[in-house]
Amino acid sequence: MDINILPLLLFSFIAYLSMAFAGFGGIIIPITLGAHFYPMKWMITILVPLILLSNIYIIILHHRHIDWQVLLKKVLPLMFFGLIIGIAIFNWAQGDLLKKLLGILVVSLSLKELNFLYRTTKNQTPITKIKSGLYVFSAGIVHGVFASGGPLLIYVLSKMNLLKSVFRSTLAVVWFTMNILLIMSYIFSGRLNATSLKFSMMCIPSAVLGLLIGEFLHRRVDEKLFKIFVFIILVIAGLSIVIK
Repeated sequence: MDINILPLLLFSFIAYLSMAFAGFGGIIIPITLGAHFYPMKWMITILVPLILLSNIYIIILHHRHIDWQVLLKKVLPLMFFGLIIGIAIFNWAQGDLLKKLLGILVVSLSLKELNFLYRTTKNQTPITKIKSGLYVFSAGIVHGVFASGGPLLIYVLSKMNLLKSVFRSTLAVVWFTMNILLIMSYIFSGRLNATSLKFSMMCIPSAVLGLLIGEFLHRRVDEKLFKIFVFIILVIAGLSIVIK
């Protein structure tokens, strides 16, 4: 396959910038934009090992902020079972169908997030345990299919009023765990091999640049404004996939 590497370098930069800044968006942003340039399953296979490195970086540097009680009791068990279902769907579904599903998912979730960020009373309405569990389980399914269950999980965690540093570090452990399992499934299915790893390694310099800028922005830029910008971009990109 003849590959133009330049868009992939840009998307890896965006992935790391978003992960370092806010702890989310490392996959869903680049695959939504990259769906116009590359086969989606191929791109996910390239990006997941790359994102794993950012997860490790955040965990090592900011491990003291991890909320283990939230992770072990409220997130990881349900996400694991959802992930198994998502991996099965990923292996079964055709690329064009996945693109359409991605576009619909991204638009609907991004609009929901924008509405959530706009409302001034967003933290005054508690989420029930059943609803929270369904969201986390669904996040596992979405992560198994698109390697990005972030929007659904973020909705649940945002209701817990976690500090920004705790939010980011806790998410990093979730993505690390889920991505390890994804990588194992990609190796087993033959999607992840020496050739795909070569492309992942080629993206490391641009990813590191995104990481450094993301860390800088994390300490200086309002996170709400960043999220609004990201979700507006995702709505536009998602609509372009559905329309196409």
